[in-house]
Amino acid sequence: MMLVQSSDCLDVMPVKFGNNATLSMPSRQHATTQLLARVKSKRSRKIICSCISRTGMLFAYSDHVKPNLFELKKPKAGKSGFTVNKSGLPQGLPFAHTMVFSVDSSCLMLAGHDRKIYVVDVKRSEVVHTFVPHRKEDDLNIPPNEPPITRMFTSSDGQWLAAVNCFGDIYVFNLEIHRQHWFISRLNGASITAGGFPPGNSNVLVVTTSSNQVYVFDVDAKQLGEWSRRNTFLLPRSFQEFPGEVIGLSFSPSLHSTSVIVYSTRAMCLVDFGLPVDRDDELPNGYDLALDKYESLKSAKANRKRKIRNQESKLHSKNFDFCAFGNPVLFVGHLNENSLLLMEKRWMDVVQSFDAPVHRHIYGT
Repeated sequence: MMLVQSSDCLDVMPVKFGNNATLSMPSRQHATTQLLARVKSKRSRKIICSCISRTGMLFAYSDHVKPNLFELKKPKAGKSGFTVNKSGLPQGLPFAHTMVFSVDSSCLMLAGHDRKIYVVDVKRSEVVHTFVPHRKEDDLNIPPNEPPITRMFTSSDGQWLAAVNCFGDIYVFNLEIHRQHWFISRLNGASITAGGFPPGNSNVLVVTTSSNQVYVFDVDAKQLGEWSRRNTFLLPRSFQEFPGEVIGLSFSPSLHSTSVIVYSTRAMCLVDFGLPVDRDDELPNGYDLALDKYESLKSAKANRKRKIRNQESKLHSKNFDFCAFGNPVLFVGHLNENSLLLMEKRWMDVVQSFDAPVHRHIYGT
């Protein structure tokens, strides 16, 4: 299920695609969509942010007045078409800069304009906790004064919530004990462009920055991951010169995958944390870039997961493998382990969106 946000409306559309693509013979197919439901904002107010649950049956948006929650209902027997019901939210919630559902769709997290993060129980329609982001542990009792939160990511086990402010600082919250766990200051002065928790390890947070760097954090240990300590500043020059600014990333839904796809509007790149970083002429001489494991593995499971990584390395013989786009891309996401969904915007659509020129030079006589 896909949620498309416009300036004053939301479209909910199921995505259908062929299933004849294989790993040995990749193919490019056109995905088909069908408008399932459309929700317009009240009085055509501009929509600031929106999100959809993993099941696709809940979605929410916020304008500059308040947040709104909706539920998609399947048609009853003998009837056709889905129905959209507006669900209640607690009174007094401020409008949000960003919002995200928990993985099990039981909670909706909203980053309010009052610089607080509200955790709302969807079924009970009540605020179960309010986080006030802070930099130090002794800042617990001071009023909220941190920059606005603009991005949020949740882990697949429901334990962690990572919130990013507009300058690139990261706050990690423990949703189980309702406490802030960690504060990560902005990385080399760059803002965060994308991030997320891999499905296979909820204690790992991966983020990309506006300087096209990739960082891997060990959340539980509150430290930079081993992969980042070894490789962040030794990445291939081809990745450092990534065409365009990285705007998103997508993890394979496989619990055993160690790779992530990062993308800009012009290209995407497969980064496998379980493969060595390829040598590059621009890297310092004398470095042995043998890559440590993406995560710390328990000894009982080490052999089995090592075999899986070996199988993946045969499929992806080259790390930091690039693929250029023919048209500007708005979104890339995994549909399953073997399929990717790409949303393109044709160049002619881009050109036609330009304003008329202020002055047109006349050539010839």
